Formats: sequence, structure tokens, C-alpha cells
Amino acid sequence: MPRAKSQSRENLLDSALSTFWKIGYHVVSMGDLVRETGVSRAGIYSDFGGKEDLFHACLDRYQDTVVTPAFAPVEAEGAGIEGIQKYFDNLLARFEDSGGFGMGCLVGNTLSQIPEDAQETRQKLRAHSDRLTAGFRKVLTLENGDHGPLSDAEIEALARYTTISVQGIWSYSRLTGDVAELRAASDMLIAVLKARLRGTPD
Repeated sequence: MPRAKSQSRENLLDSALSTFWKIGYHVVSMGDLVRETGVSRAGIYSDFGGKEDLFHACLDRYQDTVVTPAFAPVEAEGAGIEGIQKYFDNLLARFEDSGGFGMGCLVGNTLSQIPEDAQETRQKLRAHSDRLTAGFRKVLTLENGDHGPLSDAEIEALARYTTISVQGIWSYSRLTGDVAELRAASDMLIAVLKARLRGTPD
């Protein structure tokens, strides 16, 4: 029998986050959430107002508990390309620890499911992508220096390209159990960034 909503908000969010991440926002039913969180339907509605509001709270929780620690090497003061490499190393280690066939990126998974009119959800997903791009932009700007080969527009385009590539890599992790495939892709991305910072095309 589902437990009453005395379960802490953090535990509820963590359980719901895991459920949304594994199954997908549009596939998850309220029955799934009741079963996986141990909180009654009435308790979920009382705390969050419904499935969509709970999902938005889970997206915020995802930023705090997953993205912030994983992306810390990139967002650290003075981080260079090695920060991006460390970010990949951390996530690849997590993939290996899970036994392969990861759950992908919650944001990337959701992007393939949301309807056009889900504006609040889209804004949260965009904020996540913008956060990644800002981190990569900071690193590339520092590495480029005052007299590097890249213009501001090129740095912006390269930062956005890196974000899209990262999301593609983690989406692909749902298909492969081979960490070597993911490492090869991340190594190639790092090589492209270094080449552009040297002023060579690839």
C-alpha cells in the first residue's frame, strides 16, 4: 500500500525523477508515480498539483543533484579544455558503473517527447541547454585568449555545437553498452575543439 505523504519532499522528488528518467514523461502514468514513489495520488496532487508540476520540480532537482556536480569541472573558475575532458570522464565512469546501456540525458530524452504547446517545459529544457552552452563558451573564451583565432561568433557557434554533440552522445548511450563507443565520440569532440582553438579546421 502506498505510504502517506509523510515521505520527505526530497525522497519523493528523487523517486519521481528516477521514474521519469527511466520511462519518459509522456509514458509515465500517475499509477506509475504512486507505485514508484510510495506516495498516494492525493499526496502527489497536494504537494505538486499534478504530473506536470511534479515533472518540473524533478527537472529542477535534476539540475541540483545531477547536472551541478557533473558539470562542475566546466563551470569551475579558470577551467580550460581539461574541464570538459573531466566532465566526460566523470559521466563515462558513471556509465560504466551502471553496467552500460545508460538512461541517457533526462533533458534529451524529454526533448523527443514534448508537444509544441508545452511552453513551460520547453523553457526549462532550454535553460538546461543554455547552461551547458554558457559553460562551454566560458572555457572556449578562456582558451582562445585575447588574440586567438576564433571570433566571438565562432566561439558561440562552437559552444552551441558542443552542447548539441554532448546531448547526442548521452542519447546514444541508451543504445550502446560499449563505453568505448562513447569515449571515441567524446575524444573526437575534444579533438575538434582543440583543432579549432589552434586555428585549424578539424
